[in-house]
Amino acid sequence: MEFKVLQKTDSTLEIKVKDADETVMYPLIEQLLKDEEVTTADYSVEHQELDDPILRIEVKEGTDPKEKLIDISENFKEDIEKVYSNIFEEDEE
Repeated sequence: MEFKVLQKTDSTLEIKVKDADETVMYPLIEQLLKDEEVTTADYSVEHQELDDPILRIEVKEGTDPKEKLIDISENFKEDIEKVYSNIFEEDEE
């Protein structure tokens, strides 16, 4: 996946996520919304088949939205790695 920053302010971040679909976007949004410093997290797509989703994050004052996305993404990655690890460990038994 590729990311293109469309807009960044002190409290918002808007990025285009190339080649992403609901499989990636929904869990990421869910993780972002669990964080108490994130006030809004959503995405939009103009045309489902032709356009890449645009992720929009808003955070509380004093929080960097880019850093928050990086932190949440790392946590999300660790969770996915645990799932894969558990699946493959079961196959070995």
